[in-house]
Amino acid sequence: MSVAVVLSLSAVTVVPAVAEAGADDRVAVADARPAWAVASAAQGHADSGTRLNARVYLAGRDPRGLNAFVASVSDPKSRGYRHFLTPAQYRARFGPTDAQTTAVKSWLESAGLTVTGSNQHYVSVRGSIAQAEKAFGTTIDDYPDGTAKGATHYAPAGRVTVPATVSSAVLGVTGLDNGSHRTRPLVANDGVVPDSATRRDDTLPGPPSAVLRAGPCSTYYGQNPAKDKPPTYGHTGVWTNCGYTPQQFRSAYRLSKDLTGAGQTVAIVDAYASPTIESDIGTFTKNHGVANLKPGQFTQSLPSAWNSVSDCGGNSWYVEESIDVTAVHDIAPDAKIVYVAAASCNVEDEQEALSRIVDNKLATIVTNSWNRDEESHTSQAERDAFEQIFKQGAAEGIGFYFSSGDCGADDPNTGCPVYTDGPYTEFPPSDPYVTAVGGTSLAVGSDGRQLWQTGWNNVASNLTPDGTAWTPEPGTGYPSTYLSGAGGGTSVLYPQPSYQANVVPESLSKNLPNGKPLTSPMRVVPDVAADADNNTGILAGSTQHFPDGTDRYHETRWGGTSLAAPLFAGIQAVTQQVIGAPFGFANPAIYAQHGTAAFDDVTDTPGGPNLLLGVVRNDYTNPSDPNSPLITRAQTFGHNGLTHATTGYDNVTGLGSPGAKYFTAYGSRP
Repeated sequence: MSVAVVLSLSAVTVVPAVAEAGADDRVAVADARPAWAVASAAQGHADSGTRLNARVYLAGRDPRGLNAFVASVSDPKSRGYRHFLTPAQYRARFGPTDAQTTAVKSWLESAGLTVTGSNQHYVSVRGSIAQAEKAFGTTIDDYPDGTAKGATHYAPAGRVTVPATVSSAVLGVTGLDNGSHRTRPLVANDGVVPDSATRRDDTLPGPPSAVLRAGPCSTYYGQNPAKDKPPTYGHTGVWTNCGYTPQQFRSAYRLSKDLTGAGQTVAIVDAYASPTIESDIGTFTKNHGVANLKPGQFTQSLPSAWNSVSDCGGNSWYVEESIDVTAVHDIAPDAKIVYVAAASCNVEDEQEALSRIVDNKLATIVTNSWNRDEESHTSQAERDAFEQIFKQGAAEGIGFYFSSGDCGADDPNTGCPVYTDGPYTEFPPSDPYVTAVGGTSLAVGSDGRQLWQTGWNNVASNLTPDGTAWTPEPGTGYPSTYLSGAGGGTSVLYPQPSYQANVVPESLSKNLPNGKPLTSPMRVVPDVAADADNNTGILAGSTQHFPDGTDRYHETRWGGTSLAAPLFAGIQAVTQQVIGAPFGFANPAIYAQHGTAAFDDVTDTPGGPNLLLGVVRNDYTNPSDPNSPLITRAQTFGHNGLTHATTGYDNVTGLGSPGAKYFTAYGSRP
């Protein structure tokens, strides 16, 4: 494949359908093969009569021009900075022409496929595997899918090709394999995962099972010493936090009463929609003495129908929605919130939700607490389809913020979910056109002020049966003692974007977290960070199902970078209020603040190189049953064998956490 080189946001930007035409005048487009479709593992040809649904994504009329425009409109040093387009202007300048769309439809129908729909992003088709092979110039074989033992899925055996006559109109093709294309919510892995009741695939389930946190806990860091437990790090430990309130978060992030996000709109994208979200938020704000959402301040954009509810764990997404809405409202109480629900957790439905935002400019800030692994189960065609949405958003003044992940570098030697035999980054946060939000452990004192932060990476030691010691010694035992932490690392797919040059050290950009060297600098995540540790997490309320059969409102503590992303989105809303304009794609402006007071430079050892920090906590073995046995553990902050929060840019917290000068670092309203 040949590429167009754009020396702006990324060292190399791929422009679609650029291979040389072959003997049959066909051109290869973005690779549609998932990584598990390995030739040596093929189990024969797939059933030719099997029906499939595919999408042919449209490249638009001027892909190179779009890349240049996005670079200009996002660069604070450019004359075109913040000269954004409306959605109508974007369609007229960069969207597909009617002739392009018609040509693509005609080709697909001539191959025997049935066109089932089209919009400015893609043409959808349905047909048999035999018809798809004819249309896309490839064979489709069966392969074992590494994510499910014994499962077999079909996928293309070679590159997808299209006729040269339509190649300039085609970005890529998806839907040619039937492996998993599900995204996952990013509630921190601390041994508690909400369940999902089984329902019809088009019907949302009731509330998830209750999640109860065992006491004792502290209302602020250090408030409740663990005097009856063995010492940690040579002194008496402290019980974990109960969950930070809106007042504590606003104080910790140094928000004055006039910094409220007024005039801004934040979109939240998750799958499905909690039926009780508005009443839950109303109860929470009343309980904590803060302003409820005003009429019209919270709206929802919902699909016409739901699907894959059981496969996606439908009601587990209710928790994600509750965290996201609460976090944004905690930080930016006057910002409008639009909840944009995907019809399922499947990639194509998440793309539909994102497309609704950019096609209608529903918001200028979009927070996302879900992802997939970058390489193993996301094809280039899928990634390119997402990236085109991100570029459209950048052109229109819309910024996308993604949780970086909750398993650190996804080291396969830990207990975190992994899909490859080596560390990897998550997608979409690894895409260079989004802002990846990593995580910290945040200590808030009795006066509401921030005491310190560490990078979020936790290891745990269990209390011995006789209650006299911890095993292993707190702060040791990685990888077997690793629990969870901020996603971070080096992409194997995306070259280093220009905004990271001279900021990200080569020790990170040219090496994977396990030390494996790379031939050239690559994209490193995250970009920024906010509170994510469940031990220092948010107090949020939602309706839950209890063992006695009742459904009732309950407040508990939550964490994960699924907390960090909406917290940072709220911070961006406040900052946009100050500057009187949207960021759009924020990374070039954010990286220009590297090393300034805009960021708190977070390290793993804020108290000194030999001072470890952490908490003691109890957990129910059955998180829905307060009568179940307790597990008592000492959790140590800032400990991961592969990623570390260090001075300067690092792969746990990026540039750092928003500092005292963050809100005024980008100018002020004219």
